[in-house]
Amino acid sequence: MGVNRDWARVTGNEAILQKLILYFGIPKGELLNDPGIGCCLHNYVFDKVTDTTLVNIMNEMEYELKVQIPELGLNRVVATAAETSDAVKLQIIGYSTWLLTVSRSDLLDLNLLDVFG
Repeated sequence: MGVNRDWARVTGNEAILQKLILYFGIPKGELLNDPGIGCCLHNYVFDKVTDTTLVNIMNEMEYELKVQIPELGLNRVVATAAETSDAVKLQIIGYSTWLLTVSRSDLLDLNLLDVFG
């Protein structure tokens, strides 16, 4: 992020961070002419956090991230239930490891800058 919280020209982990923020901010199928772009979490925003839901999220996110952000060098995604009932803890393991907790309200109001610090 730039000093004004705008997009800056960056490389390395900073560039990947920007791509992750965009990935989480775009609901799957929302982008015209490219329905494969976006994050599957938006499809689960009103679902209960069950073991089945978590497995589905892990599988879908692994595929999406490998296709959309190949520079992550993704090995796997681990999704677990967070302490609050409306949040999911994500561990994105690739060349670097990213630990995030994404809640329903983060996705609904696109408050993703708080998730990424």
